Amino acid sequence: MDERLIVINGQFTNRKLTGQERFAFELLLELDKIVEHSFLRFELVIPQDATNVPNLQNIDIKKFGKAKGSLWEQLYFTYYLFRTGAVSLNLCSIMPVLRPGIICIHDLSYKVNPNYFKTLYARISQIWHKFQYWLAWHFSPIIYTVSEYSKQQMIDIYHIDPDRIIVIGNGWEHFQRVEEDKTLKERKPYLFEKPYFFSLGSLAPNKNIEWILEVAKRHPQYNFYIAGKSNLKAYGTNYRECDFPNVQFLGYISDGEIKYLMRCCKAFIFPSFFEGFGIPPLEALSVGAKIIVAKSSCLPEIFGDSAYYINPYKTNVYLDNVLNRPRQSGEVILQKYCFSKFAKIVLNSLEDMVKKRG
Repeated sequence: MDERLIVINGQFTNRKLTGQERFAFELLLELDKIVEHSFLRFELVIPQDATNVPNLQNIDIKKFGKAKGSLWEQLYFTYYLFRTGAVSLNLCSIMPVLRPGIICIHDLSYKVNPNYFKTLYARISQIWHKFQYWLAWHFSPIIYTVSEYSKQQMIDIYHIDPDRIIVIGNGWEHFQRVEEDKTLKERKPYLFEKPYFFSLGSLAPNKNIEWILEVAKRHPQYNFYIAGKSNLKAYGTNYRECDFPNVQFLGYISDGEIKYLMRCCKAFIFPSFFEGFGIPPLEALSVGAKIIVAKSSCLPEIFGDSAYYINPYKTNVYLDNVLNRPRQSGEVILQKYCFSKFAKIVLNSLEDMVKKRG
């Protein structure tokens, strides 16, 4: 077994850049900058038809196998690991069943929130992820996660040795590369006719879109825009937009449009019941937006005194009053959470693991 070779699971390069995929992509870019002088060797193994391949200088990229999704991960990536004898690094919560390695489990939602998984597909996904937890507890020498909140849940629920769990996190540096699409105001002037609040995320139950819909009823003077996956029936709930005249589901929009909407919004709203981390409010902070987040799960840990907090179970609020509360600058949070910092933690922990194993 060649423990000096770390093979990174590149299945995420064939998916949309949402939360976990963004985490993996950006962490990899930063890791690539610092591995040149490491005694470890790194490879990124990706499907042959990968569509979102990072530009790397020091980490070799290997295209291997044409299968899609989990089939590629469990067949071709597994075979590559057996052939090379390498240790795998899996950054998006899933790893090969026959060749478990190092994994980042972003949260335990599949365990602690069973009520979120209502459809058949969601329930199958829940079983699959809980099995991945079991693999991690039994076979992974290092378990990464993205908040102290998630780490404590692993300890409390599964009694995992705290020394095996390393907390890293997400960052916002990628948003610096995004050019604001200022043409949005010219192309869609109706979006800017009234002051608006902005939100970004899927319509999954944990995102608590209902909070925004109910609060919007109390604020006819403002518009509320929700960007992200807009299949209103995908999670077992059918929202009728006509019932909410000042709410608009924007669907998938470009990063440039997101950045411009964040900068110009009255505040960015993130009312989730449960999160592993929460990248969008961090992105919003980076462009100077005010952020309104739920006082739940890991969010107070991440955003500290830089956010305006709401109770995600209570909609009897007036947002102008919320925004009048005192808050600190987001600069401290932006300095604390950056991918470059977490890439160094990952590299140091991998080197320590190999040294201990001799």
